[in-house]
Amino acid sequence: MGAVANDNRVELTVDSEVFHKAVRIIVDRDEIMWLGFDPFSQIGMFQQDDVPALLAFCAGNSEYHIVTYTSSDCYVNRFVPGQQIYMLAKGDKNPYLAHNPWINPMHHLIEEDVFSQLGREPDQIRRRRRPKP
Repeated sequence: MGAVANDNRVELTVDSEVFHKAVRIIVDRDEIMWLGFDPFSQIGMFQQDDVPALLAFCAGNSEYHIVTYTSSDCYVNRFVPGQQIYMLAKGDKNPYLAHNPWINPMHHLIEEDVFSQLGREPDQIRRRRRPKP
């Protein structure tokens, strides 16, 4: 599912798979560390303090660009100053691509499934630790 808002020439997607396949955000921590960075999260997110290093890296490596997770909970395929979370990507550099998962009609079901799986994880760990009778 997608839409085009012509006022700002933004191409908005609500399907995360389509957005991530096009933009190719680097989520592999080992790959990011191989590039010389140490992200604060396991999925390759950077904070405001890392912005100068990210900008310098992207200026010297034209195949990479910055994706911003904005304060309005959207991913935009460009650098937006003053935000809290940034990621490296090496796919489509179209600065008008944006992804808003919150307007996906299935988002609440996807989120519920993720939290349900996370809630079961401690039980699965405990079951593995039980002594066998």
